[in-house]
Amino acid sequence: MLEPIREKFVSNETSAGTRSLRMCRDLCQGRCCRYITVQIKAPRLKADYDEIGWFLAHENISVYFYGRRWHVEMRTPCKHLDGSNLCTIYESRPLVCREYDTEACEYPNRPRHDLQFDTKEEFDIWWEGKRRREQRRRRARARVRPSH
Repeated sequence: MLEPIREKFVSNETSAGTRSLRMCRDLCQGRCCRYITVQIKAPRLKADYDEIGWFLAHENISVYFYGRRWHVEMRTPCKHLDGSNLCTIYESRPLVCREYDTEACEYPNRPRHDLQFDTKEEFDIWWEGKRRREQRRRRARARVRPSH
């Protein structure tokens, strides 16, 4: 369903910049400008677990794992968006914004990640399961090791 809508915007515009602007305004409403993500280290220790729990204790925060990397996502709109979700500093916007490929726009949905946690409780369940799986693997390896 997205492709026919996207085609309408792409074919009716002459410049790439105008197409991007219309797609942001009319199609996805600036979704990529309403959150930021930061890569974090993989949770291995109790301190890592505590830090992720602290992240998730805040509103509008998610932690996710995708492509072998962990990230924290903060859903907060850019202060330069206007009421129509258009950038008020478009001509002087940061490089990260300029390099964003509107063809890779995640509209209409949030991207799917390998793991995603929106609450500390979700992360606690996963962490406990991970600990149990690791304990079983260690016990299995210990039984298989030859004795000297």
